[in-house]
Order: sequence, then C-alpha cells, then structure tokens
Amino acid sequence: MSRPVIVSPGPVDVSPEALRDLPPLHHRSAAYERVVSESAAAVREALGTKHPVHFLTASGTGAMEAAIANATAPGERLLVLSCGKFGDRWAEIGAAFGCEVSVLRVPDGAAVDVAAAIGRIRADQPRHVAVTHVESSTGSLFPLKELAARLGSERPTVIVDAVSSFAAEELEMDAWGIDVVAGASQKALGAPAGAGFVCMGKGAMRPGRRGLYYFDLRRYASEAGESATPFTPAVGTMQAIHRSLDAMRGYGFDAVRSRHRLASEAFLSACGALGLSVFPEEPSAAVQALGLPDGARGEDLLDALSRKGFIAAGGQGALRGRIVRTGFLGLYDGGTLLRLVRALSEALRDAGIAGEAALAEERMMAYSEKSRLFS
Repeated sequence: MSRPVIVSPGPVDVSPEALRDLPPLHHRSAAYERVVSESAAAVREALGTKHPVHFLTASGTGAMEAAIANATAPGERLLVLSCGKFGDRWAEIGAAFGCEVSVLRVPDGAAVDVAAAIGRIRADQPRHVAVTHVESSTGSLFPLKELAARLGSERPTVIVDAVSSFAAEELEMDAWGIDVVAGASQKALGAPAGAGFVCMGKGAMRPGRRGLYYFDLRRYASEAGESATPFTPAVGTMQAIHRSLDAMRGYGFDAVRSRHRLASEAFLSACGALGLSVFPEEPSAAVQALGLPDGARGEDLLDALSRKGFIAAGGQGALRGRIVRTGFLGLYDGGTLLRLVRALSEALRDAGIAGEAALAEERMMAYSEKSRLFS
C-alpha cells in the first residue's frame, strides 16, 4: 500500500478527496457562512430534528462539556448510564459542573438491561440522564431507542454522546424525545479531528452560568445563528464536514447507515473465522472490538498490523492487551477491508494462531458483494 491506513475507532482515515482543492475561505465570508448553514441543515436531517445545531472548534469531549454546561445547573441530579470509559466521562464532566452525579455502570462489553435502567431512573428521579450511544472503548451499542420509548411523559432531559454513532447508527432525535446530542468530526463524518457540534432541543437550554464564555451556546445562537460561528472556526475541517455531509445526503442517510452496518457485520464475521471473538454483547456498526484468542497479545497484533500498513487500536485500562479495536467510517472500501482481513490472518498465523483464512475471505466477499463495497 502506498500509505498506512488508519482503521482505529477514530480519528478515522480521511479520504484525500475530502481535502483536495479546498478553496481558501475567510470565516466571515458569505461562502463560508453557506458551508456552516448547509452543514447544520444536513446534521439536522441526519438526526431527524428541527432543533438548532451549533458547531464548535473543539474535540468531541468539548461538545460533551458544552452540552452539560448549557443543559444543567449546579446541584441538579445527573444519572449517567455508562457502558465504558466514554460513558464514565459524562460523570466526570457533570461533577466538574457541580451536578449531583450518580452512575449505573454495566461491565465492559455487557449489554444494558433497559428495565434496570428505567428502574434506576424511577428510583433516583434525576433531572438529567446522560448516555453514550456507541461506547468506543468496548464497541457496545446502547439501546437508546428502547430506553427513550420507555421513559414516559415525566421524563428527564436526555443527553446523548453521539460522537461515534452519528451517521453510523439510527438516531431520531425528535421522534425518540432526545433533548441534547453532542457529536464530532472525526468519525462517520470522515473529516479531520478538531470540530464538534451540539444540537440542543427546545427547553433544554438553561440560563447562563457564571464562568462560561467560549462554550456558552446562547452566544452561538444569538450572535451567529446557524450561518456562522462566533469565534474563529476550524475552516478547513468545516469544509471537509460540508463535503462529507453533502455526499451522504446524495446517497441518503439511511443508505449510509446501512452500508456501515453491513461492512461491520462482514468484518466481524470474517474475524470470527480467524479465531477472534466479538467482544461486546451488542456490537455497534461504528466500532468493532475483537477479543483475542489464548496466546495472542494485543500489542503484538497491533505492531504486526502496523508493519502491514494498518493502524488499529488496542484496549484501554483493564482491557489493555485483551482486545483490538477497529473502525473504518472514513476511508475504506471492500478492497481495503479484504486486505485488512488478510493482514489480520497473517499476523495471527505469525503468532502461531491458525485461523480459517479462506473462510474469512469468503465471508468478507459475500457481505461486500451484498453491500456493493467493491463497486
């Protein structure tokens, strides 16, 4: 391969076409305002919402912080339903902003018991509930639609980290009754890291806090609306986001999500033939977390993949060395995924683990043809 391919959960590999020939734009020009306003409209379409979208020059964590800072007040109860490291981050941010935080934590990789979550909400009576839709530390998909449907009319404010799930998993903000969604540029948007967004539903915005300036979303709404940003933005990254969203609208967001799901299923099925297991009980379409067979070390496998031109990620914290994580929401096609499966097969074989390489390729090809990844 001519260059290494990033297949980590994110930042994902960015297509060269997404960055080629971006025109120089001043961030206060009419041309740039179109980039912002059209991008906001596309995000609203993808989220199924009429609520305003505000872009921030910040990481996904910055978008999460802006969500908490603008939707909560000190002393209010915040219940975090966490499946891993990034779910836990909601609790850390909430505590930093003075919320009374409690956490319902499921073990890494375990499925969420929605009935237990609803029971905890009924018991705690929190003002807010925060969840991470796709937990990229474990590859788990949170059952957000089911949870939202069972909350009833007396519901807390629902705040969602969609950094890894946006445009890869179904998320209907208005239909499901989601109040706040935070997202970022470096996952399914296929753009460089460094830009985030917050979509804030009607009634979710709270009175301003002392000490908020850059992340005060009232400033974004009142000073700039959806046609600009009140502060100097990441102009090139926003242009890449705009290009990506425009392409997704052309395909249709449902088709884009279906493609991600089919590709992820193909890859996980192929990896199963190589002796790797699917780590989460409810795997996502955005992040693949693979359990390693006896005798395999995560760091060794990552090093071997790197030598073969693929940059993946390992486990974090207690999962270090136990799992390998991938994501290919940016630059990928059927040929890239087939090469990745072959590289995994060779790396495992070199470690003395003999998988069924032919079966893995057969499974990859079958799904790839179904989803037309090779076309």
